[in-house]
Amino acid sequence: MQGLTITLKETRDVADGTRLFVFEKPIGYTFKAGQYVALEVPKMEGIEIDSRGLTRSLSIASAPFESDLYFAMRKGESSFKQVCWKLTSGATVVITKAVGFFVVPAEEDTRPIVFVAGGIGITPVRSILKQAEYEKSTRSFTLLYANRFIKDVAFEEEIENITLPHLRHITVLSKSDDPCAPDNDERGYICTEMIKKYCHNITGCLYYIVGSPQFSDAIEKILIDLGVPKENRHIDPFTGLRAVDAKKRSL
Repeated sequence: MQGLTITLKETRDVADGTRLFVFEKPIGYTFKAGQYVALEVPKMEGIEIDSRGLTRSLSIASAPFESDLYFAMRKGESSFKQVCWKLTSGATVVITKAVGFFVVPAEEDTRPIVFVAGGIGITPVRSILKQAEYEKSTRSFTLLYANRFIKDVAFEEEIENITLPHLRHITVLSKSDDPCAPDNDERGYICTEMIKKYCHNITGCLYYIVGSPQFSDAIEKILIDLGVPKENRHIDPFTGLRAVDAKKRSL
């Protein structure tokens, strides 16, 4: 795959079974918060390459202002993820230029932003919120972040500490029996009543949905039933299918 070679600086776990990969950002490399790249890892002795190969599309988890490039993923059995989990400091991978339209409009558009994220789908949301914090945004943000258990929640403390004047962050846990916090915690699955509870002027918000295809389909159906127009629904299905297009648009 043609593209830029980048060097791994470090890895660290940001949730149970979720790892953050921190790479050096090439000089002059630019992207918009919320975009993604195709990332190709090298062949590694002892790991048989499966039918999906060694390239995946990954949202950039870092914000454009940050000095490094962040990517995060759940652990898995694919050859791609097996290689990723064996990467150490100094290893290199290849990325394309950033693409994608999962980006928020300019600050002049004052419509409230609602993120509905599931699992590792939080990565582009982190990028957008960190950039908004850096730019001292005054717009309204709501984040409904769904996981099974609290141990699965990635970037939990970091997102809690983002200082935006109009950010509300709700953690939604589908399998946990732990008691809810009074203001920013829910149990069960994101549903119509939950959207109504946290999103005022439902049809006037801009919704950004990111998670598995099943998760995204379920949330979109809720929004359609609530009368949210198509132009206000932005969906990043978070599937590896995006990599095919990204590879064609390499640097």
